[in-house]
Amino acid sequence: MYTKPEIETQVIKPKMFTKFNESEFRILTESDENTLDQCVRDIENYMAFNHGLGKTELEKDNFYNEAKQLWEKYVKAFKQIKLKFFLDEKQFNYFTEILRDKIEYDINTIFFGIELTDTLGSWILQSGDNSDNSVKSYDTDPVSANYLYHLISTVKVKGLTEESYLFAQVLRKIHEVVKVVNFYDNHAKSLSKDIQDWVASFEPQQPNYNQTPYPQFM
Repeated sequence: MYTKPEIETQVIKPKMFTKFNESEFRILTESDENTLDQCVRDIENYMAFNHGLGKTELEKDNFYNEAKQLWEKYVKAFKQIKLKFFLDEKQFNYFTEILRDKIEYDINTIFFGIELTDTLGSWILQSGDNSDNSVKSYDTDPVSANYLYHLISTVKVKGLTEESYLFAQVLRKIHEVVKVVNFYDNHAKSLSKDIQDWVASFEPQQPNYNQTPYPQFM
């Protein structure tokens, strides 16, 4: 039976929600979270309860193909998730100012910036008022979430002013979303390697399978 090697650093699952004034707002829906977590368990369980001892080469090939299909199912589900990026009113107004006035766009970022600013008016108000306590949300995908973080991180502020604190708050809110993305992205990468190690544990020596590709979100 294949046993996954112990890893040196245990990746801790990040919070799937953000907080404003003690109220929690989910970054990833419970349904999407359960789907991704179940996909991971399906892959790990499949490798744990199947082995190559006494099996024919055809049976071993079938094991590998089945594990690869489970992995591809996980990656497909990951690519399709929608994450919510939340900002309160002050953060949202400053975020708008950043996009419009503070970022130097180039040929690689200008169209993403235009698309993002075009959607500012469509952000969903999460509370029933328009006070500074209101919270707005924006749906994003894993690729765009990472892209947004790298785009905003190019901004520079001077001194520890009120603007600096707002900038830090916006960065933290984006980073909360990115941590969720990176957690599941790292699972895709590590599971790809686990499948290769699992196949290599078959006896006798196995064919040289190609490395399963994993999605690049960074």
